[in-house]
Amino acid sequence: MSRHTVTNPGDWGRHAAARTRAGVTWSRFAPTRWRVRWRLAAIVVVPAITAACLGGITIDRYASGWLAADRVQNLAQMNVSVVRLVQALEDERDLSLGYAANRVAVPDLARKLRLAQQTSASAGQAVRAGAAGIRSGAGYQATIVQDLAALLQAVTNLQRAGKAMSSSPASASVSVQSYADQAIQAADTFSASVGNGTSDADLNGNEAALGALLRVENQMSVQRGLLFVALGSSPPALSPAALTALLQAQQQQAADQAEFTASASQAELADFGRTAAGGAAMTEEALALTNAVSDMPLTALNNVSNPKLTAPGWYGAMSATIDGTRQMADQLAGGIAARAGTLRSQATSGLAFTSVLTVVLLGLAVLISTMVAKSLTRPLRKLRLDALDVANRRLPEMVRRLSESDGASERVEIDPIDVTSADEIGEVARAFDQVHREAVQLAAHQARLRGNLSAMFVNLSRRSQMLVERQLGIIDSLEQSEQDPDRLSNLFRLDHLATRMRRNSDNLLVLAGHEDHRMWGQRVPLVDVVRAAISEIEQYERVVANIQQGVLITWRASSDVVHLVAELVENAAVFSSAPVLVTGHMLTAGGVLVQIADEGLGIAQQDLQHANWRLDNPPVIDVGVSGRMGLFVVGRLAARHGIRVRLTQAQPRGVLALVWLPETVAELEAAPLPSSPLRRFEADAPSAPAWMTAFVPSPVVTSAAGLPTRVPNANFAPGSIRRPAGQHARHQT
Repeated sequence: MSRHTVTNPGDWGRHAAARTRAGVTWSRFAPTRWRVRWRLAAIVVVPAITAACLGGITIDRYASGWLAADRVQNLAQMNVSVVRLVQALEDERDLSLGYAANRVAVPDLARKLRLAQQTSASAGQAVRAGAAGIRSGAGYQATIVQDLAALLQAVTNLQRAGKAMSSSPASASVSVQSYADQAIQAADTFSASVGNGTSDADLNGNEAALGALLRVENQMSVQRGLLFVALGSSPPALSPAALTALLQAQQQQAADQAEFTASASQAELADFGRTAAGGAAMTEEALALTNAVSDMPLTALNNVSNPKLTAPGWYGAMSATIDGTRQMADQLAGGIAARAGTLRSQATSGLAFTSVLTVVLLGLAVLISTMVAKSLTRPLRKLRLDALDVANRRLPEMVRRLSESDGASERVEIDPIDVTSADEIGEVARAFDQVHREAVQLAAHQARLRGNLSAMFVNLSRRSQMLVERQLGIIDSLEQSEQDPDRLSNLFRLDHLATRMRRNSDNLLVLAGHEDHRMWGQRVPLVDVVRAAISEIEQYERVVANIQQGVLITWRASSDVVHLVAELVENAAVFSSAPVLVTGHMLTAGGVLVQIADEGLGIAQQDLQHANWRLDNPPVIDVGVSGRMGLFVVGRLAARHGIRVRLTQAQPRGVLALVWLPETVAELEAAPLPSSPLRRFEADAPSAPAWMTAFVPSPVVTSAAGLPTRVPNANFAPGSIRRPAGQHARHQT
């Protein structure tokens, strides 16, 4: 593995700094700083986005064509209603002119006019309903919207004028004719614009043919209305203005018919010829009337007196011809609507096919790219997670287990990384497994070495303990028979030195991971445990103990608690020339707190933090442990019984050691033990200085519920501690 490999996401900053120090500079957005999955994601996403954009442009083009086809279809369907409205307006206009000229010339003319008005009103309502969705905001051309608006406005004005036909037919007929002409002109413009937005030749050809045919039909209607008025007058007469208008209508009809012939197909011309020739049951009389008018010279038309020419006959004959033209117009309008529907269906199919094809191809591309990317990212992710798990959990746990044993009984086989691919990723996984295996084997070898070293410690410690025990026995017998106070004092000193030597042997056992086989057979009062700990140090005369009565230590932990407190008290006495205060009391939150306070120079804050970390995390035995053996031993003993030890700065100076004994180690006795007589180091101890009284807690008593409570302003005096009668100055554990 490269020395710049980053195994922890939090090491990116340190890794980048290492690269910079190595002379390699990285841009903030350089791809070399991206994670592998982001690089693969870029490989997948960038082409996918490009393809999606191109596909979106294609779909948008087809969607625009579909919308245009939809608008053309709506206009074509609307045009059918407009054509019907034009036909109804032509009939209403001609009948209104005849009604104004002579309402009795044609039988039942008033009823026919009302029927025409109703037909045009119904047709106008249909056009108005269809025009609601045709607006500029929906994509329709402004001219089409304006033509529809003009058509509807003209229809509204015509209906308003038509209501006045019964009261003032002359003036009303003029208004009806004007508004009808306006509406017909707007309708013709609208019909000519139906195919705008499409390039279909058939639809555009039918649209041109329909426009020409509608104009032919309108000129026929104009001729019908002019002669209907002339023949219906009394006497029949054709004014010069009417004659000029009639001739213009005939000429315009011929021009429009020629345009229709040029625009229509052969089949449409054949249909128009049959429809115009046959009409709708066109009688011989109507044909004769039509031919008579057509052959009549201009001078004769000014005085229409031919008995064959009558208003009803002319209107009926011309209406038959116009109806045939209207049938052809209806066919063209229907054909345009059908073609528009076909175009819309084709546009819909094209849009759906293009959309589905684009989505499917894009999805396949993304799917295949994603599968290939996952085939790379999954083993990489598995390799990374397993490597981090090995580095952060499995390997440290294996090393910890091996460090806590002699390495002989531990299985040194490793679980390989679950990457079975045969590519480069799999090769890296196998190489990492080999590195992991070598690290575990090295840890096992070191564990065996430590096991051998611990065995040496145990052997040396047992031998030393045997010699110390014999020495203590000799000193004890000398103390019992000695009467000289000076000699007895020297024997006491030898007693304490020998006790220290025995504790050093016990330290070797702790370093070797062995527990002391010497245990008290029952619960021991905390005050006796502290006395035993103080008796094991050389400068026991400078220690002041203030321990709450009635606190008991379990028999399993008593020897280790004595050892732990002795190490802390000795450390405080060695580095402080002032008296050392040891206090202990129950806590209301549970457990017992023992405090050892000295008035020495203290420890730097950084060293204090390191010492506390060492207490919580006792290191594996090595050469560095010998420099701070007491700290190591305290940490090991505390971890053995769940005891918490913390060092803090004392006030105004010195170090305060806090030892918390959990409820599994210490408990409060139901009835406190009687006071014990003073030992020598208690009776001869000087009074505690004023600053130490701040560390002496209030005694704890038991409430009626059995819970410990504090009694304010009731401190234990140092002289209140008693030793059980007959207890020896040295406590042999």
